[in-house]
Amino acid sequence: MFTPYFKDAHNIAKIVKEHNKNTLVVFGGAHASTFTDKVMADSNVDVVVVGEGEVTIREVLKRYKEKRYFEGVKGIVHRVNGIIKKETSQEPIQNLDEISFPAWDLLERDMEVVRQEQIKNKFLMRKPVGAILTSRGCPKECYFCSVKLMWGRKWRMRSARNVVDEIEFLKKKYGYREFHFVDDNSSVSKARMHEICDELLKRKLNVKVATPTGIAIETLDKEILSKMKKAGFYRLCFGIESGSPDSQKIIKKRVDLDRAKKVIAQANALGFWTAATFIVGFPHDTKKEIEATIAFIKTANLDFIICYLLVPQIGTEVYNILKQQGLIDLDKYVDVYSADWHKISLMYNHGFKTLAFSNEDLQNMLSQIYKAYLFYKIFSLRTYINLLRKIKSFEDFVYMAKLLSLPAKMVTKMVFGDKLSNTTMQGRVKKLKSIDT
Repeated sequence: MFTPYFKDAHNIAKIVKEHNKNTLVVFGGAHASTFTDKVMADSNVDVVVVGEGEVTIREVLKRYKEKRYFEGVKGIVHRVNGIIKKETSQEPIQNLDEISFPAWDLLERDMEVVRQEQIKNKFLMRKPVGAILTSRGCPKECYFCSVKLMWGRKWRMRSARNVVDEIEFLKKKYGYREFHFVDDNSSVSKARMHEICDELLKRKLNVKVATPTGIAIETLDKEILSKMKKAGFYRLCFGIESGSPDSQKIIKKRVDLDRAKKVIAQANALGFWTAATFIVGFPHDTKKEIEATIAFIKTANLDFIICYLLVPQIGTEVYNILKQQGLIDLDKYVDVYSADWHKISLMYNHGFKTLAFSNEDLQNMLSQIYKAYLFYKIFSLRTYINLLRKIKSFEDFVYMAKLLSLPAKMVTKMVFGDKLSNTTMQGRVKKLKSIDT
């Protein structure tokens, strides 16, 4: 699923072909769609499905079953008499409601394992939890995001009725009581969010909903937030990334920070648990940008923050900037026959540097942000006012008690991070190499 682990898929393809060279091997997904030529350089791969796969893979399997050639199948790259041929692109599915729900029945035997894992997770209000993808793509142009490499910048949505149909099915069939919208951007359409809430309320499903992967702040206001709270939404995560207005323009995120604070304040007042993500290590970052982010975090009064070091995905605009600056070049490691393929994983784990800061500097800044946030939260009266606002029921009280009982070890890890020693990293690299062998 992720580029640092691409060699695993090629190793499996090799094993499959050694077992039976006539077995059809098809690759798909973000990595294969982005690095199609490099993937097809592996003679063990017969077909690559590029981009959205539901329509394409059906046609591939139909042709394979009928023992017909793949020429003319839209959305694939394949071999014709030893020559790699790229067919015309597959049109995006315009009506996502036409796609069947995932084959949840095939996961039944594993559901108990998932439930047991979720029991340990104190951040979940109800269990078990089901993940719902309600839309595809994102219309934003953030220069660090790899989503548009796969989906482009067009946003497509499932209808509110279709989304709630799946929620109702999962609740009645498998007993799911909480749902997470795992879209890249689930709230692009304010009207659809209203419709989703209306459907949840009309059907009286009594479920909890969270948006852990982010929700567009520009479409939210007190009216829609109030309805979302009534419909069962209880935890919102906002993709802010930087507290600097100048940075917002450079990274092409363009969040109105003043409006963001207003929306977060409205969400807090309604009893939502609020979180936001931030990124450290943009090529232009200075201490000024880090201080602006810390200042925003304090004044926004968020319940949680999630801070990351920048991970420049190959093919993104920010990756190309760092490459031009001579700070990164991972292209050569994506070659399936590269002896150094494991260095992608090594570098992603170890982190990157900028012209202004070393990786150690950036790690320290990450810790600095968490420390500033924690000290502020502990000594700020607003923190405790926020907590009181969240208690609307006994269930809310129990959930808060679980969060407040998190062990000190977790707080320590949040403050000081999980810095990997050279010895640890060398051990990981040796392990990767041994697996490859």
